[in-house]
Amino acid sequence: MVVLDAELCLLAPPDDEEEERRAQRASKLLDPVEHLEQWRVICIDFHRFRAKCPDKCKELIRQGIPEFLRGSVWQKLALSRELLHKHPKDIYEQMRRVQTAPCEGDIVRDINRTFPKHVLYRDKQGLGQQQLLNVLRAYSIFNAEVGYCQGMGFICGVLLMYMGEDDAFLMLISLLENYRMAGLFMPNLPLLNKYFFQLQRLLEINLPLLHEHLTEQGVEPTMYASQWFMTVCIYNFPFSTVVRVWDIFLAEGVKIIFRIALALLKLNQEALLHQSFEQILQTLKQAPSAVESEVLIKTALNIKLKNKTLKDIESEWLSQMSPGL
Repeated sequence: MVVLDAELCLLAPPDDEEEERRAQRASKLLDPVEHLEQWRVICIDFHRFRAKCPDKCKELIRQGIPEFLRGSVWQKLALSRELLHKHPKDIYEQMRRVQTAPCEGDIVRDINRTFPKHVLYRDKQGLGQQQLLNVLRAYSIFNAEVGYCQGMGFICGVLLMYMGEDDAFLMLISLLENYRMAGLFMPNLPLLNKYFFQLQRLLEINLPLLHEHLTEQGVEPTMYASQWFMTVCIYNFPFSTVVRVWDIFLAEGVKIIFRIALALLKLNQEALLHQSFEQILQTLKQAPSAVESEVLIKTALNIKLKNKTLKDIESEWLSQMSPGL
């Protein structure tokens, strides 16, 4: 049995410089057997371990949650089952029993477009497609303000690969409430517009030459980054990358998506600097599937990004949205 080193369980400042040192440590992979054994110990009481050893927990998550534990750990990170303390325990079944769902037609139309090559979803009216319909329909009834938007299908599709319908439903609630993803799918896409503004500023700070070239060519984040944010790096990314990004996203929040976006731009910078408008968009469309997962994750985690920087850019965006206030 692995005994977790005491020095790895010391509490640390929650942000910035210490976080970057943790990112460097995370790039040094454990022996696979030791990695699995540590996770086995951690999952005995995950929340207690995470509270006592935040650095070690973040390090292990960044190295990748073991596949057979991923669904369980995702639910623990999202605190999805804790939602049953404020909702009826049969909330999913209650939503399933509602006969009228205004968004059902849109959901049915999009089902075939969600992971059409994946064994779980490729058969029309097979088990996977039925589960997708059930969960998305139930959520559209539960949260009528959001209802349904196409990107939600990809998110729900990934969740159902790791858990049952009722748990995927609770995860959707947690994602749109606790992770504030509802703004990605509501009318006028308020959260997505903020993310575009923040990414543009981060590009200017981190890759000024590329920012200048993209600006000259008239290329903006709205033209290439929508799906990166709306599906949390699911659409057009290799599945090995998707699950690693989701491990980190559920543990650390949206900052990993900005890092992934900047990493894709950085890794393609040399080519992009010599390309015109159409070529740039084509390169960025293909970029997620053209890079090896470990290279992308390592590059992303090595990009310094402070919470304060995101907050400052958000304040700038808010001031532009509400001039004079």
